Amino acid sequence: MQTRFNQIKLRAWSFAILTVASFLLSIRVSGIKNPNVDIIGHTTGSNIQSDTIDGHLISKSTVISGLKWLGPRMPYTGSLKADTYPLTWADDNLIYSSGGDPVSEKKNNGLEFLSIDGTPANYTISVVNEMPDFLGWGGQGLKPTGMLCRKGVLYLFGHNLGKQTNENMEKCHGYDAQIFMSKDHGETWFPDIKTVENSPMFPGRDFGSPCFVNYGKDNAGATDGFVYALSGEGWANGNHLKVGRVPADRIMDATAWEFISKFRAGRKPVWVRNFRESIPVLRDPGFLGYPECVYIASLKRYLLLGWRFKVEKPDKYSPDDGSELAIYESPKPWGPFALVAKMDWETPEVTPYNPRLPLKWFDNDKLEGYLLFSGSWRNGGSSEFYRAQVRRFKLERNKQ
Repeated sequence: MQTRFNQIKLRAWSFAILTVASFLLSIRVSGIKNPNVDIIGHTTGSNIQSDTIDGHLISKSTVISGLKWLGPRMPYTGSLKADTYPLTWADDNLIYSSGGDPVSEKKNNGLEFLSIDGTPANYTISVVNEMPDFLGWGGQGLKPTGMLCRKGVLYLFGHNLGKQTNENMEKCHGYDAQIFMSKDHGETWFPDIKTVENSPMFPGRDFGSPCFVNYGKDNAGATDGFVYALSGEGWANGNHLKVGRVPADRIMDATAWEFISKFRAGRKPVWVRNFRESIPVLRDPGFLGYPECVYIASLKRYLLLGWRFKVEKPDKYSPDDGSELAIYESPKPWGPFALVAKMDWETPEVTPYNPRLPLKWFDNDKLEGYLLFSGSWRNGGSSEFYRAQVRRFKLERNKQ
């Protein structure tokens, strides 16, 4: 009788243990709050291991096997020095961009509006507008995060409008985002920054570092009637990515924007108007600060670029100890994301950041193009590397 009782008790304990283990496993794999967020934790070669329970592991891409460099880094040979360089291919066939924290005799903080003309091997960056009211260094001033041209109208995403004087200038700042619009290729901008400094479109940090998703010249090739924006967490070494969208003819209307609050079965997003209810669609600790996202038409894939500084100091990220580049792809702006590659990026002497992909310089058939990026800002931007850099690359198709 005692033996029978012990057997029943053992079975009850076994069932309880299995139930608890199954529950904990379901949390690890699916996540309670958001079972569809893509997670990357630590990576070793092709093995991806997550150190978080909020989501599921993402796999290596089955579409793009990697990125191969086809030539050396080429620094800009002109005199202009700045960083960030969000860009777009406009209707007049120029690339337009914005340089953050310019270093020149005329301006040494805030941002400038720029045009890029020529080929990757021989291009000229010109200052179209010095943007005299866009001021402040680092996290305490206006910085450009995204650029888009549609129907000949330029849109510039900027952040840090509040110019918070207690903000760490060189750490993970990114708050108070606003879109500015120009109908004359950057000569004038709306709204007047003085009228929105205290009332930005997206106040706070919930959608504080956005880029526009670019499709092609004058945004030709857009896959639907929306304009999309992706926001990382801060300017560097952020941890997650959020998605917003707006009808393409209402970009400047903050009330028309909507954001993903959750996913239904089949990863169908649920959109809401309140950006504070938005959820991350991708987590990769350290790699999701300022993002860059373009659509590769020949692959029918969105290419997302992330990056991180290798060394984080108490007061800043180190401009002297190197950085890493991360590349992801997905069939939709909201995922599901797959990892293409992670790699050491240039040398510690260069310590690059803010990768951009100019679609004007990208061959969709050969999958070859150029990354444009910033170089180390050490010593307040006096470094010889603090300027635009370009490097030729090729996306390699997965042969499976």
